[in-house]
Amino acid sequence: MSTSTDVVLCGYFPHATAEVARRMAAGRRVVLVDDLTVLPDGPGLLVVVPDDCEPDQVRAAWPGEPPRVITVVPADLLLDALSDERIGDLVSRQIEQADTVALEGAPDGGDEWEAEQLRVLVHRIAPWGPAERGRRVDAITRGLRGRAVGIHEPLPSYGVVSCVFHARRPFHPGRLHDALDEVTEGVLRSRGHFWLASRPDIVWTWESSGGLTLGPHSGWLGPLPADLWHEVDPERCLAAGVEWDPYYEDRHQHLAFIGLDFDPVHLHRTLATCLLTDDELSRGEQVWRTYPDPFSERTVTRRT
Repeated sequence: MSTSTDVVLCGYFPHATAEVARRMAAGRRVVLVDDLTVLPDGPGLLVVVPDDCEPDQVRAAWPGEPPRVITVVPADLLLDALSDERIGDLVSRQIEQADTVALEGAPDGGDEWEAEQLRVLVHRIAPWGPAERGRRVDAITRGLRGRAVGIHEPLPSYGVVSCVFHARRPFHPGRLHDALDEVTEGVLRSRGHFWLASRPDIVWTWESSGGLTLGPHSGWLGPLPADLWHEVDPERCLAAGVEWDPYYEDRHQHLAFIGLDFDPVHLHRTLATCLLTDDELSRGEQVWRTYPDPFSERTVTRRT
């Protein structure tokens, strides 16, 4: 069906997507689709998908060679969109999964400093190199495959801060739960995975943009019999083997945070205080499992 010249435009804001489509329409057949179950055929297409579609969904539904996917975001609405608890996660994923992000228009006031701030912010949200784009690797679980979930740039660039927290010790469930509001203050996007002392066999995912969503993803590989490892993604198995710890096995924390003018040192220290202390660690898993666990629901969603 497709050729390398096929282009798909996605984005939550139809007016911005339509403007980019108008400018790119020369010499192409422009097709608007209502859903991904019926896709057009032919070379050199410019396809505009519904505003709630994510690039990875497009690639999964596209027969043949995946198209180039461009996410369109209006510059004057980007910050508000990322802070919106209804659409923040969707807009973030559209940016993270895109081959290219097109900032349409100018920020309010047309200030060049603010325009550069938005460009830096988009790059911090999706810092992946060209070779990684379009491979359908979930940004939230990249760390399980040994990939970066973000880049560590704690010094502000145009006010944009990006930092990564990595640790082997488990979080104390009560202390982490109490610190969630403090940890997410000033953060526009955060993602990754973590583990709790009270549930040492479970990988939890972390995603925030407007709202914070935490939920169980899978089991850790340590308890999994060796003869079943072939059923796990090979990249994850390789990453686990490289980083294997004789005590923690493959369990670890890997979280990334991106925002404007927040204090990365304070954030790191806050998360570090949520880890088990030496005394708590020495008591072992049987004691850890008895800790009161506020993360009792299958998925925990909080406003930031």
